[in-house]
Amino acid sequence: MRRPERGHQPDRSLRPAWPVRWPEDLPPERLRQPDPVSCGASSVVAARVLLRPTWRPADPATEIRAEHRSLTSTRTPRGRLQMPWPRRLGTPPWAVASALGVLSEQRVATVHARPRPALAFEVLVAQLDTRPTAVYVGNRWVPTHVLLALEAPDAGLSIRLFDPWTGDIHLVEAERWRTHRLRVSGGDYFWFVV
Repeated sequence: MRRPERGHQPDRSLRPAWPVRWPEDLPPERLRQPDPVSCGASSVVAARVLLRPTWRPADPATEIRAEHRSLTSTRTPRGRLQMPWPRRLGTPPWAVASALGVLSEQRVATVHARPRPALAFEVLVAQLDTRPTAVYVGNRWVPTHVLLALEAPDAGLSIRLFDPWTGDIHLVEAERWRTHRLRVSGGDYFWFVV
């Protein structure tokens, strides 16, 4: 893929104003992760559906598996080298950041939320002003699951998110994020904002 010239501004007229509603023609349960390790890929595919309103996966499970292979490969979506990752360990945050950066046409960084969840929650709310945001959650020792945060309704008092494990849309109150009591798909601890 050719890099844009310096000063080039992408055509944002093709992208919907954020936040957008989940599309009525694609129930979220169709984007459930097809295996125990593809939650990050499922989140990236869901982000693509939201950021590219005319795109829908013909076969969601096949698309998610292909995205997982891509995210754990040695190349980023931009064709640059990235640290390879064993697929059986799930999706690395840097690969999700790269994919979301390509989709949103924004710089996407990974913020470590575990030591300061209240501050990371504020970062999450700010990110949701412009794009869907991946969130890694898990237990006390390790991140175990990736969710896709969709919006911060009610002036940031809660976060609406897509859970690839169940295929459901959840509303999680701010206090649960700030205190590591998320209780979403077995993950209580807030690990990363991507």
